[in-house]
Amino acid sequence: MKKNTFFRTLGRQIRLIKTSKVSTIYFYWPMIAVFGGCIPVIGVFYSKLIIDSIYQSKAQNDLILLIGILTGVSILCYIISSILRGLTNTNYFRIRQKEFHKVIKLYDEIDYEKIENPHFQDEVNVGFEALQGDGWGFEPVYTNLENIFKSIISIILFSVILSMFNVWIALLCLCSTLVTALANQGVTSYINKRKKDKAHASRQDYYFYMTCSDFSYGKDIRVFGLKDYLMKKYKDKSLSYIKIMAAIANKRFLYSLFGLLMLLLEDGLSYYFIIQAYFDKVITIADVSLYITTIVAFTTVLRSFASEVTTCITNVKMTESYFDFLDNQDIYRTTGEITDVQLDQAPKIEFRNVWFKYPDTEKWILKEFNFTIAPGEKLAIVGENGAGKTTIVKLICGLFKPTKGEILMNGIPIQQYDKETYYKMFSTVFQDFDIFACTIMENVIGTDQSEDAYQYGKECLRRVGLSEYIESLPLSYDTPMLKVIDENGVDMSGGQRQKLAIARALYKNGNVVILDEPTSALDALAEAEIYQSFDDLVTNKTAIYISHRLSSTKFCDKIAFFDSTGLKEYGTHDELLKAKQGYYHMFTVQGKYYQEGGNANEEA
Repeated sequence: MKKNTFFRTLGRQIRLIKTSKVSTIYFYWPMIAVFGGCIPVIGVFYSKLIIDSIYQSKAQNDLILLIGILTGVSILCYIISSILRGLTNTNYFRIRQKEFHKVIKLYDEIDYEKIENPHFQDEVNVGFEALQGDGWGFEPVYTNLENIFKSIISIILFSVILSMFNVWIALLCLCSTLVTALANQGVTSYINKRKKDKAHASRQDYYFYMTCSDFSYGKDIRVFGLKDYLMKKYKDKSLSYIKIMAAIANKRFLYSLFGLLMLLLEDGLSYYFIIQAYFDKVITIADVSLYITTIVAFTTVLRSFASEVTTCITNVKMTESYFDFLDNQDIYRTTGEITDVQLDQAPKIEFRNVWFKYPDTEKWILKEFNFTIAPGEKLAIVGENGAGKTTIVKLICGLFKPTKGEILMNGIPIQQYDKETYYKMFSTVFQDFDIFACTIMENVIGTDQSEDAYQYGKECLRRVGLSEYIESLPLSYDTPMLKVIDENGVDMSGGQRQKLAIARALYKNGNVVILDEPTSALDALAEAEIYQSFDDLVTNKTAIYISHRLSSTKFCDKIAFFDSTGLKEYGTHDELLKAKQGYYHMFTVQGKYYQEGGNANEEA
C-alpha cells in the first residue's frame, strides 16, 4: 500500500471535488482569488489619494469621485467573493458528508475482531478525527486553499507596489514570513507527533465524561456510591489530556514569540528605508503614507498566508491519517467466494483443533478444541464465567478467526464463504444486543416494509409475549424506541428488550439459531415460555443455547460443559447426570431453586 504523503493527500482531496460532482469549485477558486485578493490592495491607496489631494489642492469633487470608485470596486469585489465563498462552503460540506458515507460503510467492513481492540480504537480516533468537525481536518483544507490562493494574488500586487520603491523591502517581508512559516511548521510537526497520545487521552477522558453525565448510569452511581471514584478517574484522565494540550500550547507560544521578534525586525528595517527615502527627497509624504500602509497590509497578508499554509499542512496531515486508515487493507474483513448455501437445511458445525486467544493478549481461551454439532442438533453450552462460551459463539459466527486450527460449516472452512452470505445463516441473540432508535417493528423486521414482513413481525412479537404490551401503546407497533431521536419514544424494561431481541432473531429465521444468555433478565416462567417458543421454531435447524441457567438443557440433544480449563464434559443430559461431575453438581444446586415450593436454604 502506498503511503499517503502530504502532496498525495492534498492532490487526492482536490480530485474528490470532481468525483463528488461539484467541479464548479475549480471555476470559483480563481474568481475568489482575484476578487478577494484585490480588496486589501485597494485599501492602501485611500491615504495616498487624500494626502495628494490636500498637498496638490485638487478639487474636493475629484477626490470624492476617486474614493467613491475605489469603494465601489471594493464593495463589488467583496460581494462577488462572498457569494462565491458561500457556494463553495456548501459544497465543501457536501464533500465531507460523502466521506462520512464511506466511513459508515467502512465500519461494516472492518474485521470485527479489531473493533474490540482498544489499540485499534485509538487508531480509529486518530484516523477519523479529520472528519469530526468543520473547523479542522478534512473540510477546512478546501477553505485553506481558497484563502491561500486569495493571499497569493494580494502578495503579488503588494510586491509590485513595494518593488517600485525598494525591492529589498519586499524581499525582507517575504523572508520574514518564510522564517515565521518554518517556525509554525515546527508547531505542526510537534502536534502531529503527539496526535496518538492526544487520541488515547481523549478517548479515556471522553469515557469517564460520558459515564459521569449519562443518566442511564445514575442508579448504579447512587446506589453503589461511585460518584467520588468516577469523579477522581475523570479528573485524572482530564488532567492527562490537559497536560498534552498544555505541552502543545507551550510549543506554540515559543514559536509565536520567535515570529513576533521577526515581525518587529522586519517593520523596523522597512520603516527606516521609507523614512530615509523621504528625507533624501526620493518620495513624497503621500508616498510615505502609501508604502507604510502597504507594508502593514502586506505584513498582515503574509502572516495570514503563513498561518493558512501552516493550518493547511496540519489539516492535510490529519486527512493523511484518515486516508491511511481508509486504505489499510489489513483492517478489512476477508471474505470467501462461496455464495451457494442452503438456508432451508440445518448445517453441520465442526471445530478442528482450534486454538484461540484475543488479539494483544497472552491467555488462551481455547486450546486444541475439537467438537462437532450435528445437523439439526440442539446444543446447550453451559459452565463457569470466563470459560469461553461467548467466544465460541463469536468464532462460529465468523466474527473472530481461530488463532490456530479451523472451523467448518458443512465440511467447508468458514473463511471460504462470502461473509454476507454466511451471516444470513444465523439467527442470533448476543449477550450485549442493541436496541435501535427506530420503531418497535423496524427493530424486528428492519427495512422490509412489505405487508407480509409486517405481519410476520407481529407473529414473532406475539410468540415472545410482547403483543399485549405493544398494542396498548398509542402507536402500537409503530411506536418509536428510545428518546434519542423522538422524545415520545418508549424505553422498555430489560426483560422486554430481551424479548424484542429474541423476536428479531425469530424473524430472521436463519438455519442456525444461537441464544447467548438471552433470558438473563426474565423470570423462570417467562424463560420457560421463551425456550418453548424457540423449541417449536428450531425444527430442522441447528440450535445453540448458552446460559448460566440450566433450564435450556432438558430439551437439548447434547450438552457441552465448560470450566476455566475448557471443555470438560460432553453428552446428553442423562449421561452427564450419571457421570456426577461438574454438570451434575451445577444442575443439582440450581435444581433446588426450581422445585415447586422448595426452599433452597432448608434443603442445602
